[in-house]
Amino acid sequence: MLVAVIATGIVSGRRDKNASPDEEGREFFLAGKGINKLQAGFSMAATDFGGSGLIGAIGYCYVAGMSGIWLNLAAAPAFFIIGVLLARLFNCMDCATLPEYLGKRYSMAVRYIECFMHLCTNIASLAVQFTVSCAVLNTITGISMNLSLAISMAIVLILTSGGLRTVVNTDSVLFVIIVCSVLMAVPICFNVGGGYANIVSQLPDGFMRLDQLGWWTPVSWILLCSLGYSTNQIYIQRMIAARDKGTAVFGTLFTAGFYIIISVALGLIGISAYCLMPGIEDTNTVFPQLLVGYFPRGMIGLGLAAVFAATISTGTSILHSAATLFVNDIWTPLAKRPAGTAISRLTVVVIALFSLAISFVSSDIVSVIYVGGLFYSVSAFMPMILGLTGYPATSRAVLISIIATVACSLGWEYLPAIRPAFMANVPSNVVGLVISLVLIIVISKVEQRGDATVRL
Repeated sequence: MLVAVIATGIVSGRRDKNASPDEEGREFFLAGKGINKLQAGFSMAATDFGGSGLIGAIGYCYVAGMSGIWLNLAAAPAFFIIGVLLARLFNCMDCATLPEYLGKRYSMAVRYIECFMHLCTNIASLAVQFTVSCAVLNTITGISMNLSLAISMAIVLILTSGGLRTVVNTDSVLFVIIVCSVLMAVPICFNVGGGYANIVSQLPDGFMRLDQLGWWTPVSWILLCSLGYSTNQIYIQRMIAARDKGTAVFGTLFTAGFYIIISVALGLIGISAYCLMPGIEDTNTVFPQLLVGYFPRGMIGLGLAAVFAATISTGTSILHSAATLFVNDIWTPLAKRPAGTAISRLTVVVIALFSLAISFVSSDIVSVIYVGGLFYSVSAFMPMILGLTGYPATSRAVLISIIATVACSLGWEYLPAIRPAFMANVPSNVVGLVISLVLIIVISKVEQRGDATVRL
């Protein structure tokens, strides 16, 4: 697997030695805006489905039954909504990143703030991918955690240094590995469990139902996914780099369909594990223990391949996204010149090392991802939507809304005492969206009315 993936990365990373810095940047960050439908669909699907999604979903279904598939299934309607409503608009954006668009539309202060928040989120997310892959490698092979982390980082670094075309092409190979591995794991689980009917007969009442989490939890997850995917550089970059609007739409709709299939497959693996290995407390170890304890010796590598493929595909995309944000939205504006391939590759290395350091020392990076991703997305969503739809929001209104949205959302999430009793269950992302929209509209109208008065 690794040989095929690395070979794909090396071949895809070849560059035109006579290219100008601008052409190098366009190729490194946007693959020359030439991603086709197959690349867009495979890459976007493999990118979002990381090692944490595979391991976490199986563990969650082990505890919650088939209702646990909503952990991944929520992505399907989110990608469908983005594909129908936003993919075409993103493809037409004359920018490499969302912060760049917001900076051109509003102000450089908005660009820098949003870029910084997004960078923090991506670096923490990359650290999670390193941690997940090394935990599985350690469980199955006994390789030390530190060495496993170094191996994971080295692979991701090699496959990212060639630019977006390398990332997209290796994602396509990894996507095939993920799908084949997960789908082949289902009949193996059924076989060792005595068949599907025997497994279902041993489950608690309601374990096969999809409504055990209530209705609000899946809805809030769909909302969170919609906000995250529509503002995350990883997915926006692929829609921008697609060769046309139809390709951008296809990539998102393909990913929505992929999530329906993969979510059900992981749910079936999770309930099988519940019957085969009851009483596991650390649900993150469910899949590794299932591999070691019940898969035939020759098939253990199948599950390991799935975890590594999911982790590597997501890791390379996150790392490339973070490098794009730094070079495009911090280095280039401050240096006042385009960064060549050498600067871009150096940025990739520095960010990878920083994320690796977080993996070594932090035990609570999941909460960092949640906080960073949630509040970056909420603060960026309304300015993005209003800008793309042509609403005349002012720069000051957007800047104030970003700061206020982050502050109020954090307070709502972590200071329950400030919530009115009748709104106690309203999620912080909903509150943040309302605050953002109201502030932008009200302040913009006040400023525009003031300008009109001055002109009179």
